[in-house]
Amino acid sequence: MKKRSVNKISAEVLASFLDGNATAQESGEILGALAEDAELRELLHISQSVDAELGMMPRQVCDFVPMTAMAATCDESSYCSLECEKFVLRAMNIPFDEHQLLSNAIDKGWQKEGGTALHNVGRHLESEGLVVARRYDATVDDIAEALDGGKCVIVAVDGGELLGNRAEERAEDMLVGPQPDHTVVVLSLDAQAKSVTIYDPNSVGAEDSYPIEVFEDAWNDSKNYLVTITTPDMNSYNPRPIDLSDVELPAELVELREAIAENAHDVWAAERQAQGWTYGPTRDDAKRQTPCMVPYSQLPDSEKKFDRDMAVGTIKLLKKLGYDIVKHTEK
Repeated sequence: MKKRSVNKISAEVLASFLDGNATAQESGEILGALAEDAELRELLHISQSVDAELGMMPRQVCDFVPMTAMAATCDESSYCSLECEKFVLRAMNIPFDEHQLLSNAIDKGWQKEGGTALHNVGRHLESEGLVVARRYDATVDDIAEALDGGKCVIVAVDGGELLGNRAEERAEDMLVGPQPDHTVVVLSLDAQAKSVTIYDPNSVGAEDSYPIEVFEDAWNDSKNYLVTITTPDMNSYNPRPIDLSDVELPAELVELREAIAENAHDVWAAERQAQGWTYGPTRDDAKRQTPCMVPYSQLPDSEKKFDRDMAVGTIKLLKKLGYDIVKHTEK
């Protein structure tokens, strides 16, 4: 009878792992044990829940968007995003200089030593005049629609969940959290066969096919981040802003809304004044006059709402991206 993994891992090592103090070897042993032992996974889940109830672990106030996660698993060279974009350029018969692409990426901060941040995937393609659209919370149907429309598709995934030990990767998701560390190009989607074919810079072959559920499991780690690429078409723009409905703001940040809204109006007014705009009872573009060229307090509520919505949206987006806003108190 096989000895249970929960007995192989000492209480001390388990405690160190939960506290973030385990060695690399100990962490590897725990992840390996978690892949085999459902009892150990349940034990850690209960322990984390108890810590959260006691306030020892921060509660997640919203489902964060991994915009700054790094795509970096391409033969340990961190160039998977660049390789995907080169693949798209070739597919679209757009000539490029590989050395110049890499040089531009480094100079402009798209390519860093740790990889490419998800929000920078597609920057090379933009510089070639292509239309690049990015969105989270996409679906397989969105991928199918993009491919049917002749668009190229890049997605961010957990590379280990495609090429590594899936059981260990699931255990890692539970303990460490989702790891969207890789990008691939989706080539086709077969609804009948329930399979997805991709170009993977990490793979030896030119194309790899996966069951849709395996692909989705890896793709879910990036909050289903989808990048579509096409030639310019001004009538195809379909804005998909990040969903902020689950973000709740504390009272002090709600109060901050008015300060941001008023300052945004002042910034807008200063720019318009520099362009020669003045106050007028009705908007007149020829005379450069607008009734909004007044202090924020004198704006009608309909105009204030625009600035307030912008302010709240900005604050919520920061929270959604995992940032905290901390007020420094006066001494």
